[in-house]
Amino acid sequence: MIDLHTHILPYIDDGAATYEEAVILTELLRKQNVEVAVCTPHFDPSRITMTDFLEKRASSMSLMKESDIRLLSGSETALNDYLFHYMDLSPLCVENTNYLLLELPYKKKWENDLFYKIEHLIDYYGVIPIIAHIERYQAIKKSNKLIKKLIDIGCIIQVNADSIVDKKTRARAFQYMKKGYIDVLASDCHNTKQRMPKIAEAYEVVRKKFGDDFCLHLMNNSKQIIEGKILRDKFYYLI
Repeated sequence: MIDLHTHILPYIDDGAATYEEAVILTELLRKQNVEVAVCTPHFDPSRITMTDFLEKRASSMSLMKESDIRLLSGSETALNDYLFHYMDLSPLCVENTNYLLLELPYKKKWENDLFYKIEHLIDYYGVIPIIAHIERYQAIKKSNKLIKKLIDIGCIIQVNADSIVDKKTRARAFQYMKKGYIDVLASDCHNTKQRMPKIAEAYEVVRKKFGDDFCLHLMNNSKQIIEGKILRDKFYYLI
């Protein structure tokens, strides 16, 4: 199993606070049959330069050389005007691919400018955005059309394991899955207390609702992503 969205690197963001906690997180992922985890610390270009971020990420990655699971570098990059000051965004992408985990603004309404920016990322920088935790944005709660619009311009859509495990938020995640909007499931784990990795538990919930084939579809998508392969050649609709 592959986890595309984690905050297990220590000393870099609001994820693992210590090296010891980072090690425990990798051990928890391993117990859930995760063999590869993409390390996606937050990168907000309005708060830190890319150079400084990459240096901090490299330092944190170097501490995790003895990890039980394979770790790949990446980022959870905030969509911000400052991002367009850079000529190359490939260092922020999932290692050796052009997939970029992208965090969108937590606003009640998304204007057309947001979609223009995403299209510019795709057209100018050649990245394929993976929209992080789609179910957490207020802007889409009243209109699924915005998710469809993200898909139509070339985005990959990710849902968090916690949102599937939690019965209070599960219905929305299931709705998106039924409509064929969800491409990948990831843990977005941060720590060993409130935000532990629950990816195996989430897959079991999905399996009971939608069956083994759909789980394998999601897992294969994650595998395709770390291999740098194109996903959006066909859609997987349940209804």
